[in-house]
Order: sequence, then structure tokens, then C-alpha cells
Amino acid sequence: MAFSRVLKNSLFCVAFALLLAMCASLTFPVKAQAANPKYAALVMDADTGLILFQRYPDKKVHPASLAKTMTILLAFEAIKRGDLTMNDRVIMSKHAASMVPSKLDLPVGSSIRVEDAIYALVTKSANDVAAALAEKIGGTESHFAVMMTRKARQIGMTSTTYRNASGLHDPAQITTARDQAKLAQYMLKAHRDKYHYFSTSNFTYRGKSYHNHNRLMETYKGMDGFKTGYIQASGFNLLASAKRDKRRLIGVVFGGRTSVTRNNHMKDILDQSWAKLDNMLLAQNAPIPQRKPESVVQLASMVPAAGREIARSWADLNPSILQGKAFSSLLGEGDIDPSEGKRLETGLLAISAVTGERSPYLNETEAIQKASTGSAATQKTDNSWSIQVGAFTSRVRTDKALRLAYSTLPGELQKGKVTIAPLKTKSGYIFRGRMGGFSKGEAQQACAIIKECLLVSPYAQ
Repeated sequence: MAFSRVLKNSLFCVAFALLLAMCASLTFPVKAQAANPKYAALVMDADTGLILFQRYPDKKVHPASLAKTMTILLAFEAIKRGDLTMNDRVIMSKHAASMVPSKLDLPVGSSIRVEDAIYALVTKSANDVAAALAEKIGGTESHFAVMMTRKARQIGMTSTTYRNASGLHDPAQITTARDQAKLAQYMLKAHRDKYHYFSTSNFTYRGKSYHNHNRLMETYKGMDGFKTGYIQASGFNLLASAKRDKRRLIGVVFGGRTSVTRNNHMKDILDQSWAKLDNMLLAQNAPIPQRKPESVVQLASMVPAAGREIARSWADLNPSILQGKAFSSLLGEGDIDPSEGKRLETGLLAISAVTGERSPYLNETEAIQKASTGSAATQKTDNSWSIQVGAFTSRVRTDKALRLAYSTLPGELQKGKVTIAPLKTKSGYIFRGRMGGFSKGEAQQACAIIKECLLVSPYAQ
């Protein structure tokens, strides 16, 4: 009996320990991110710059071999200027040959073609070749590092400083996940014709074959390029790009504890970002509503008037509106519209539709119908609030306003659906950019961050 009780107790303890271990494993990724001082990650839409995922995007981290992406960029720029060709020879100096692995281990005085040097950086991540190419372009590697940093500033990488061409550790060589995404975006736009070099899976040189370290190019749908990196000070890094249909994402992960965990995390954040893109209704064919919502003014008989007269009459009704930032943004400043009057008209319609105030140029029978607080109110969920970040006669401008607003918000507020809500007027359509799925508190928080936006209650949609 005593033995039986001991056995049962032992089995219970083992089972309980296993359960605890399972629970710990489920929460480990989040805790690991917070506890890992090297960790940072970001996903960007390559075409628009929209940030779809970010964790510590501006944390200072070490680039490791991601620095070679900038080295290759400067080679592409030199070729574009005519200062370099793919067939030029790169001499292996004593300094370059002294680099620690990873390397091709070429002897001092030997040479390699520029194109082969690029392949060696992409696949083998050869430090000796990176230093030799830097000397070819910049005279010395230290001067080339100055050129790298200068180029970084030119393309908006404000938090990046380079100290060498290879990414070998230097305490002063720093970057951020956001800056590396900017570098990738610039590469894709400025040198799209040469991006295929980053897709190289294998490179054979002098009888030896070198395999690309980015294994996700073989296993993750659409991934076709960029660079891996590792030094002890940075952990396992990856700058990657993937394309599906006509969309392309740029992913950045710093501080992986292993290449496997880094790759798994990259897959996770890219998957999340594809799903988020699918949930964003920013398609060019945004549907026109079959009927206008009850709380939106009937526009059919709106009286046309000059823009400045409209603005003055409206200011007479509510002088505070004309002075507000929200009103200025709703007028579509910076938009290329047919006339100033249209911009002002856009602003007035947006304000009347959202705040419930009446325009002086609407008939009494066309006034906004304020929603009742009856049974319909009880059917609204807590996540039925929206924010409006712009109302323009140009759908393109509305789309840009939405993308900018979305990327400004922190991850926890990048939720729900992004929509373009068109309104038809006598002179054309007005496109209102809205983000929904918020509680009232979340909507207020979002507007506090974006500044120039309006709350849209559940009864004004």
C-alpha cells in the first residue's frame, strides 16, 4: 500500500511537471523577445512603406553580415555611374586576406571578378572578398565605411553607422530593423534589375560550391532574396524579401538565438503580415455603397458655391472648426484636386458626416439624421467605433492617408479593417478613409497618436 501511494504521488509529480513545461513552452516566444536584448523585428510593405509588424524597430543593434547588403549596393551604384563593371578585377590585398572567416581564403595578390565577388558576398558571405571590394571602390576599407554611412543617410537610414564592409564586429557599427528595411526597399526600387543576385542559391568558384545561408528561400513561399548575418554580439539576423501575387514584403529579424528560431520567427511575422494585408480593404476597386447610411447627409441637391464662401459661412456657424487641425487635414492639403472649392467641399462633407453638424448649404429636409439611442444602440458591440483620417476627392490621396495613419499606430491598434467609404456628390465622389474595429477608448487613443483624425461613433457609419 505504501509503495502504491508513493508510486501514485511520483506519477502525479511527473505529470504536473510536464504540464508546467508545456505551459512554459507556449509562452516562451513572447518572454524570450522581451528578455532578449538583441531582438528586434519589422515587416514592411515594399511598395508603400506600410509597416505591418514591428517589435523594437528602432533599437540599436549590430548588423553583422547584413552590412554586406550596403557593400553590394555601393558596388551597384558604382556600376551605374560607370566607375565599375561586372568584369573588373578585384585584387586581394594583405589587409583583405587577413579577414577572419567566413571567407573564400584567396591568396594575397590574386584577383576575382566584381560579379563573382558579389556572388561570394551573397552566398558564402566572404569577409575577405567584402574588404577587397571595399578597397576597389573606396581606396581603403575605412574610407569605404564612410561612403557606406553617407549613403545610409541619403536614403533615410538615420540610425545606422558602418565601420567596415563585412559586418565583422565593431562596437560602433550599429543599425536598426527599420533602417535595414529602408535599405532593402531602396535596393528594390533603385536596382530592381540587379535584385536577382540576392536570389542566388549556389555559387561555384574555383571548383568549390557555396550554398546560400538563407534556407527560407527553399521552404517559404515567395521568398527570393537578401541576406543572413551572425556575430556573437548580434545573434542570428535575417533581412529577407518575399513576393506573392503582386505584393512584396520586406522582413527583418535581429537577435535570433539560433538560425532555426530566427527563421521560424521570420515565417511567423511574414504570415501575420500577409494576413493583415488581406484584411486591409485598400483595393483600387473599393465598392460604392448601394444606399447611403442613415447618418450621412443626402447630397443630391447640394448647392454649389465657391470654396472660400463655403468656408466663411461654415465658420460663422462654428468658428472653432476652421481653426482645428482635423479640419485642415480633411481639406486635403497637398492633394492635387481640380479646385480649391472641391477641397473645401470635401472638408465640409466630412465634418457634417462625422459630427452631425449641419452645412449652411443643405436644405432642412436634407439635414443629417441623428441616430436614436433606442434598441439599435444595444446591438452595437464595444468594438464598433472607427476613426476617419481623411476625406478627399482623390482616392489616391485617401489611400496614402490611410497607409500613413496605419503605419503610425502601434501594433496593438493595428486592428480591424481599413476601408475607403465613398460618397457621391454632384461634382464627383469624395473618398473617406476610415479604420474600424475599435472600442471608444481605443479610437480616442488612436486619434491622440495620429493627431489629425476624427472619431466616428457606431451611429455615424
